[in-house]
Amino acid sequence: MIEVKGLKKSFFLPAGEVQVLHGIDLCISAGEMAAIIGASGVGKSTLLHILGTLDKPTSGNVLYENRDVFSLDDYSLAAFRNKAIGFVFQFHHLLPEFTAYENVLMPGLISMGADCKEIKERAEMLLDEMGLYERKNHRPGELSGGEQQRVAVARALINEPKVVFADEPTGNLDARTGEELFRILLQLNEKKGITFVIVTHNESLSRQCHRVLEMVDGKFR
Repeated sequence: MIEVKGLKKSFFLPAGEVQVLHGIDLCISAGEMAAIIGASGVGKSTLLHILGTLDKPTSGNVLYENRDVFSLDDYSLAAFRNKAIGFVFQFHHLLPEFTAYENVLMPGLISMGADCKEIKERAEMLLDEMGLYERKNHRPGELSGGEQQRVAVARALINEPKVVFADEPTGNLDARTGEELFRILLQLNEKKGITFVIVTHNESLSRQCHRVLEMVDGKFR
């Protein structure tokens, strides 16, 4: 599903070039649940942002079903990202002035690719699956941390993406709430076949994934 070839990423600072990724090769299969682990600063989040097309590599290729996504123009790349990719971050990044329902709905409305009624029904269904239907009209500030992160998961799924990238999705939660959220991700993978690539420091949770990839100094061990 996803193939990465010779991926490198450098940042250019006044003091000089800082190379973060050192020629990564990677394949992710459809329906896989892969965990990326490693110490802070080894390039995990940078890699995830490039895989999710939020950032561009210095060199190398990222192919989705044999299509080099970085050969697309900015408009086409943004449209691809909106429809094919979902994101869950450590900090939920919900818009505080909107309700849980409205936050989930927003990426679907932006895509303009589905019937508005269908999107609304899908948003309600996702919130129900997350156990949040009764809380759908609450704003983020009225929800617990775990509830906010479940809203973020529902938002990531609204456009029925092929893959979801999660960057420390349990990192801002207590152990029990984090385990509950991770169990939801596992169920989504098992029941719906959604592909997940998850960056995490939690080795006990990562071991529940199909594959664990360890990064050291900008490359896989």
